[in-house]
Amino acid sequence: MAAIRTVLVVAGFLTRFGSDLSSVLGKVIRAPITLLELEIKRNRQLQSMTRAWKIGPLIIGRAADVDVLNRGESIISEPRVGSGRKRTIVKCGSIAITYVGDFKRLIDPLLAFDAEIVESQVARPRVSDVPVVSGGGIRRSVLFLHQCYYNFFYLAEALRRRGWDAVCANIEDPNVEQAMFYHGDDVNLFDPEPDQYRRKLVDFFAQAEDRFRMVHFYGRGVMSMFPAYFDRQGSFDGLPVDFLRLRRRGVKIGYTVVGCSDGVAQSSINKWSGACKHCVWQDQPQICSDASNLAWGRKVHTMCDMVDTGGAPSLDWKGNVDTVCRDALTMALDPEVWRPDLGIPEKYRLQRSPGELIVYHAVGNYELRSRNGRNIKGTGAILAAIERLKSEGFPVKLEFVTNVPSQDVRYIQVQADVIVDQLNYGRYGAQACEGMMLGRPVVCFMQKDELPGISRVPFVEACPIISATEESVYDVLKDLLSDENRRRELAKASRDFAVKWHSADACAERFEMAYDRVMQGLPPSDVPFGPAMH
Repeated sequence: MAAIRTVLVVAGFLTRFGSDLSSVLGKVIRAPITLLELEIKRNRQLQSMTRAWKIGPLIIGRAADVDVLNRGESIISEPRVGSGRKRTIVKCGSIAITYVGDFKRLIDPLLAFDAEIVESQVARPRVSDVPVVSGGGIRRSVLFLHQCYYNFFYLAEALRRRGWDAVCANIEDPNVEQAMFYHGDDVNLFDPEPDQYRRKLVDFFAQAEDRFRMVHFYGRGVMSMFPAYFDRQGSFDGLPVDFLRLRRRGVKIGYTVVGCSDGVAQSSINKWSGACKHCVWQDQPQICSDASNLAWGRKVHTMCDMVDTGGAPSLDWKGNVDTVCRDALTMALDPEVWRPDLGIPEKYRLQRSPGELIVYHAVGNYELRSRNGRNIKGTGAILAAIERLKSEGFPVKLEFVTNVPSQDVRYIQVQADVIVDQLNYGRYGAQACEGMMLGRPVVCFMQKDELPGISRVPFVEACPIISATEESVYDVLKDLLSDENRRRELAKASRDFAVKWHSADACAERFEMAYDRVMQGLPPSDVPFGPAMH
């Protein structure tokens, strides 16, 4: 500052001796003044949000605040495959220093969002108003955001039975096509009028940031409560300003993966199970590619404290030991909704001849996921196996289902003698889980192997599903349809397994353990990644 004052005095002196000289020097002198004023302005902007200061390209301040800015900077400036978020230069106790390359792109959206929340007229509760559990301590709380089929809905309900403040929130139009897969929500924030929609989201967020200690979401590219902040590019470098604000306020972020491509390169899946050659999206990089899959995985693990991979193989970002939970965590079903003794409405009662056996197979969005007989679930091979069995005199028929509402499809599933899920990926999904909960024998390709040195997943190991591929499904079905006693044993084992691992109450108990670990600063699960089990 003393040096700048000296320069100003000299410049003022020179103006008396020549306007040309003073004009030239003035331009040189004003540059550092302008930069200084800009630096002061940016410091004020930064301090309005955090306890941190900007010094050139560096930010120094409270480690928690610096960490949030570090995460945001990593998202907007590192959309490269495989890049991480470790940009902190120095950390000493509660103080840290980080580098920010594009301060304006990072801070301006955060400031604008903060101002919008402050202007919200919603009366937010004081800390003293937060309910406490018996024995003291802050009540466990979680907001499940976006629909994960019906899983979040039933899990939130089960957590409330354990004394939690747990809410399943949906921001979608309730009339969208995929709503057929949902079973309900606790709050729907959609409004057809855009300004009112935004206002409802802002008001709800303003309450949620004080009410919930964790936000757990679902959906590739939708890391936000606000559609305006969803990713539109395969680089997944959109700034989730609301989630960054949550992190600044100490709210933990959780995520449930969508499917095989979520954080895993297409080439990695293909090497592990060979599934991609059966998938219509193999040659559609706008949907699935190494670069975009890994870019989304990088963003998820940059922002999240807990990532539920649902027992998926530990490949690429799904092998991140700091954040991944490999246990059965959020794939939660209500065992009363999926009961083996369901009463069947007349409209869904299947007709069968005496002694006829029914094999059930379904593909949601079949037209979208199939082309020229190519289908990730192996539907063509299942059709061929059934036709071959029928030609050999087996009293069997295939019940193929697509786009039947989830609330209703269980009435068809429960009447099947065998349910066939997918024959190519290597792990099971919602259809197999529903079949097991209904006490049905389930056939599905199960590739239980992990990469060298990685332990297998305990609940995947214990799963009673009968493994089959497109090549072996005929033999597997023939053996299973020929053995009524085995089908009966598998039916019981399937129900027992599903209740133990996927009932909403069992998932709630595990979710609570993972939540408590995250709140203590620990990885969400102690289920090992290695050494390999024997």
